[in-house]
Amino acid sequence: MQFKNIIFAAALQAGLAAAVGNAIISNRCPYDVYVFSVSQLINSAPIKVPARSQYKEQIKNCNGCNTSFKVSKTDKVVGGAHTQFEYTVAGNQLWYDISLVDCAKGEDGANCPGWDKGLAVDSTGSTCGKSACKGGSFCPAQVYFVDQPLIKQGVQEPVFTCPGAGLDVDVTYKLCNDEAPLKRSIAGRLLADIDA
Repeated sequence: MQFKNIIFAAALQAGLAAAVGNAIISNRCPYDVYVFSVSQLINSAPIKVPARSQYKEQIKNCNGCNTSFKVSKTDKVVGGAHTQFEYTVAGNQLWYDISLVDCAKGEDGANCPGWDKGLAVDSTGSTCGKSACKGGSFCPAQVYFVDQPLIKQGVQEPVFTCPGAGLDVDVTYKLCNDEAPLKRSIAGRLLADIDA
């Protein structure tokens, strides 16, 4: 009996160590967007995320892997016209950010989907960092506008993490964050926020 308990405990430990959360794109915008999931492991075809809906995929658990969600208003990635939501797994820790490097012109992010109505990122982990940039704002402490903000703008890089949380957290990236949260029906009657 003790042997079975040891095997069960080891299996439970392995399962807990392998637990991985999700990366969620919440499109609060009044328009559809297309998401391209790009990493060392895969480059996805365009994934349509209709207005007022969300897309979710499991976090890619490979040490040193970088994943970028290129968000476009068309089913093509057009240089200068896509917002990027990014994350990296390093040493069983998740690092994440929002980048307008490919679409902002100086302090103006008008070419970046979602920027006009706000961008945000947060997580389910209690130790996780979060960021929100009001619509139409220049917010270099929350969002990358240039590739090296410390050198080029004198501000720390806007990268966030979840100290001690491992990878079992959901990270939600929000387009048009100034708009109302997405809602879902519970038991056909009650509406609850799904991306608050």
